[in-house]
Amino acid sequence: MQIGMINILSTWQTLFAFEIILFSSYTLLMYIYSRKKEEMSKSNHLPTVTLIIPMYNEEKVIKEKIENTAKLDYPQEKLKIIFLDDHSTDKSNIISSESIKQTSLNASVIENQGGKGKARALNWIFPLLESEITIISDADALLKENSLLQLTKNFADPDIGGATGKIIILSDKVRQSQSQEESYRFFFDVWRLGESKIQSVSVCNGPLMGFRTDLLKKIKIDPDAYADDSDMLFKIIRLGYRVVYESKAIVYERVPLSVKGRIIQKMKRINGLRRVYLDNLDMLGKGHFGKIIYPYALLTHIISPIIVLFLVLVYPFIVLQNLWYLGFIIPLIIPKIGKTLLSFMITQFIMNFSFLIPTAGSWEAVEDARYSINQDI
Repeated sequence: MQIGMINILSTWQTLFAFEIILFSSYTLLMYIYSRKKEEMSKSNHLPTVTLIIPMYNEEKVIKEKIENTAKLDYPQEKLKIIFLDDHSTDKSNIISSESIKQTSLNASVIENQGGKGKARALNWIFPLLESEITIISDADALLKENSLLQLTKNFADPDIGGATGKIIILSDKVRQSQSQEESYRFFFDVWRLGESKIQSVSVCNGPLMGFRTDLLKKIKIDPDAYADDSDMLFKIIRLGYRVVYESKAIVYERVPLSVKGRIIQKMKRINGLRRVYLDNLDMLGKGHFGKIIYPYALLTHIISPIIVLFLVLVYPFIVLQNLWYLGFIIPLIIPKIGKTLLSFMITQFIMNFSFLIPTAGSWEAVEDARYSINQDI
């Protein structure tokens, strides 16, 4: 019995050390690269842009999205906007058509003819586009006025095939909704900036992402992929291009107001992302992305959650054997540090149960994030 407990303690210590080394080494490496100055290609050319806003039952938020889009600081003669309606059953189509008429936007509502689902809708419309750059933004996300200018400047570099923006979490002031993600946004920025400087990001932010249109015409998004954004990311990387993180291209995202809704949203996202990672295992060891960024992504999203689950479940038994191990929870009560650590642990913990939520359906989390902001951004 004593020997068995010693083995469990030894295993716990080893795995705990692994977690510390994994995330501290990646954060340090990405921080070093994020600070690296990169000579950005300069160009006065503003590319033509098609802004696609996929739409399905968005009647609660679509008017606000159109009002926000009308404020974007991008030359109107170079910007075309498509509200891609995926057979909405509510008043999204009517509200968007009427709202567009009240603006000077070069915008239209187009019914998806490519089969049900966002991925199929995008696959259908990509070959029809004529602009140099295609930007995709969620209907429930709001863009900062200069976000398109900031995102498109990256395409002056011919090696860059895509760019993704920085998410800032919006809270409904009336209901005081909060997102756990806010506590580790600093680290998220460091990781993505570092990845960009090395080669390409490992995660693409669906609320705001842009790609060269000619590249989108060469790919097909997996119609069953929930993480269509990251599926596009990997396909663009396979074509030999970089996809970078632009921290000055700001997109504001609503989050579900309930804890249950937030958990469902997290589970759905990790399901899709994990599938993309596992579908691209043949990229391991290829280039800087396959040798550095992708292995870390697999470890943090596939292996680490299992280890964290073990560490949390076994911890009470470790403490019963040696009360000194209570000291491990001290960092959790330190302001800011504790919030970040707790947020990380919760996220890693629930990743283990993401299989309980189907990648398709489960609209509760989505509907829980449909509320009016009515505030300046």
